[in-house]
Amino acid sequence: MRYYLRKETLIVRGDFRAASNGAEGGLKDAKTLLNVTVPRGFSENAAEYLERVSARNGFLAPYFGLLTAVPITNLCIAQYDYITVFVTAAVSDRNRTINIIVTSAKPLTDAALLGAMMTVTEAKMKVIAERKLPATALSTDAVIVAAEKSGAAAEEFAGPLTEVGMRITKAVYQALTEAFVRFDNYLLTNWGVSRGWGGGANAALLKRKRPSFFIYSRYGGEHWNEWVPEGCPYHPCHNFAEQQCDFCYCPLYPCEDTEFSEQIDTPQGKIWSCMDCRFIHEPAVVAHLKANPQATMAELKAALERKKELVAEGNKVS
Repeated sequence: MRYYLRKETLIVRGDFRAASNGAEGGLKDAKTLLNVTVPRGFSENAAEYLERVSARNGFLAPYFGLLTAVPITNLCIAQYDYITVFVTAAVSDRNRTINIIVTSAKPLTDAALLGAMMTVTEAKMKVIAERKLPATALSTDAVIVAAEKSGAAAEEFAGPLTEVGMRITKAVYQALTEAFVRFDNYLLTNWGVSRGWGGGANAALLKRKRPSFFIYSRYGGEHWNEWVPEGCPYHPCHNFAEQQCDFCYCPLYPCEDTEFSEQIDTPQGKIWSCMDCRFIHEPAVVAHLKANPQATMAELKAALERKKELVAEGNKVS
């Protein structure tokens, strides 16, 4: 699974079995998942608009898509092991729009996909209740749950008490709670009003130039950690002058390429370790992956080798 942003659109790409209650929803195989910010006063047919956006970005059916009135910079992403959740949310006194996309690196049966949608709804309603929002508000809420297809055995259940469901619950809770904080700051910045979720009118604004990314960490005790590149206390974590941090949490993980990293033993079993890998921080790799978000590992390695060759040729000339 890869995800990236392009012109107010979140694009999630993979080989999925997915379920959606959005425009032209249902159960089907899908290669693309979209969450698209629409302009103010939008009144077009949702399915037709999504079809145009998908075609404009070069993606043909099958796909699932959602529409949101929220700027894509308010997007909150939460990753808990093999579960990644994407949330945009806005709430006014008359209506709300909450879009939630859940992806699983583990395959799920169709029954588990539907069970996961129920788990998402339960987690969402818990946050809404805590924020004291009317559950009967006019709603355009929509959900996509997508599981990557593989040769592994599919999980049969995804209720809140399952390992899959527990991760979905916690990731949705984290991402939606933080999305409400972003919306509160959006209201305060643009309209001078506050729901108080971001600290109220007297609090310092939470300034983010990009979507917010949270990862569930077990280092130093289990907790959610937000990655913010500005002022990172760990930089330079791989200790080389040219290090670039556009991809702090590697989108290639686990690459299983022994040229850069290896499996190690931990109290939780074997994991793929990246502690000595700086591949995703190499400027040539970063530049190529940003320009080509679906580039393969082989393609990125070739880009790095081309850069090294050009540097070597330049050194010979000088």
